[in-house]
Amino acid sequence: MKLVIFTPGVKSSAIGRMTRLVVRALLSQQHHVVLVRTESAHVLAKEPHDFGCTAIPWTDEEQVAQEVASADCLVYQIGDNYEFHEGGVAWLHKAPGIVCLHDFFLGHLFWGWAQQRRDEANDILTQWYGSKIATNYFNVSDSATFISSTRETAPLTEWISSMATGVITHSNWGCKRVMAACAGPVFVTPLAYDAPGAVDAEEERKGDGKLKVLTIGHVNPNKRVESCIKAIASNASLRKNISYRLVGAILPDVESKLTEMAAKGGVELIISNEVDDATLSEAIREADVISCLRWPSLEAASASAIEAMLYGKATIVTDTGFYKELPDQYVLKVSPDNEIEDLKKIFLSLRSKPSSAAEIGKQAQAWAKETFTAENYAHKLEQAIPVVLRAKVVISAVDHFATIIEKWSASPELLGTPEILKPLSIFNTNTIV
Repeated sequence: MKLVIFTPGVKSSAIGRMTRLVVRALLSQQHHVVLVRTESAHVLAKEPHDFGCTAIPWTDEEQVAQEVASADCLVYQIGDNYEFHEGGVAWLHKAPGIVCLHDFFLGHLFWGWAQQRRDEANDILTQWYGSKIATNYFNVSDSATFISSTRETAPLTEWISSMATGVITHSNWGCKRVMAACAGPVFVTPLAYDAPGAVDAEEERKGDGKLKVLTIGHVNPNKRVESCIKAIASNASLRKNISYRLVGAILPDVESKLTEMAAKGGVELIISNEVDDATLSEAIREADVISCLRWPSLEAASASAIEAMLYGKATIVTDTGFYKELPDQYVLKVSPDNEIEDLKKIFLSLRSKPSSAAEIGKQAQAWAKETFTAENYAHKLEQAIPVVLRAKVVISAVDHFATIIEKWSASPELLGTPEILKPLSIFNTNTIV
């Protein structure tokens, strides 16, 4: 089977990293895979992952069109970053296929796409969310306000899902909107990910006796770093016995603010900024606990939480979205409504029994190794393709009948009556598998 997979390829893309794993699993099953890199021009120039197959830029329209024409199925990896997915959106509109949906909030993707297409963007917003939301959508002052004001009312999940012939996503919590927009089948399967620097989780802690807590990735408000600092600062034993480290990009003003907060609270805070892959892997191995808090939670799955478990680390998550669906015995869950107090209790519990972090991490590692595999993901994709191809035929038939009814000048009210809808229900393909 020939698959054309549209994905960001740059090494800094976690979606690209996941796709590399899945592509290699597909190649091992003798599938023919052609990869189309979807990044904006300035990102396309950067070093890509090694996918082990032909990779071409989305901007080479002639070659991409040739590959699309000869493909058995098209697969789009889509997340909420326009610079990484510009080409994916462009080709999805022209050549629909299966969308592997990595985020249930696509506002930033839509915002980037809309900058040169404002009239079309307003039409899409009006169609899905109404004229009032469309009128106010672009009148926001900053990213935090944008997310808080649109994540519930206009997440744009429907925009991408409506262009897909089928959707594969990685948790159930946001599927209602997907199913409302995608005419084809919807599949849920665990994200594929790896931890190349991981070793088997150890039963005994090593180090200076302090509990080492780590947060990785771009330091922004939704990672809840301030809450971690406040929780540690709230108790004398925690202040004395916890070392808290941040590894990831951080703006100078954010670094200054967090440093000052930690100093006032008596918290040992280590800020390492961005580091190379080897240093990041070492930081994860040295940690006892990894905080993967997210609020609000917008992703269909968290690569960092999965990676933490694959490393065999006790992992703290917010009890919401994807994280809520993780089995309770493998992660430490924090209520978004009681964040600081829950964090304090978790830290005190881990301090009172130092071996518990390693025990939780060991169990999580064993489960994650069996769950978040490229082989599982490739198998789900193989299962999805024939179902989606059959659904395309059914959807075409429905479109044909709808066109005929429209030519009869049927009103929307007539089309919504039981007499019309019940016979057409035999064409229903929209289910979660």
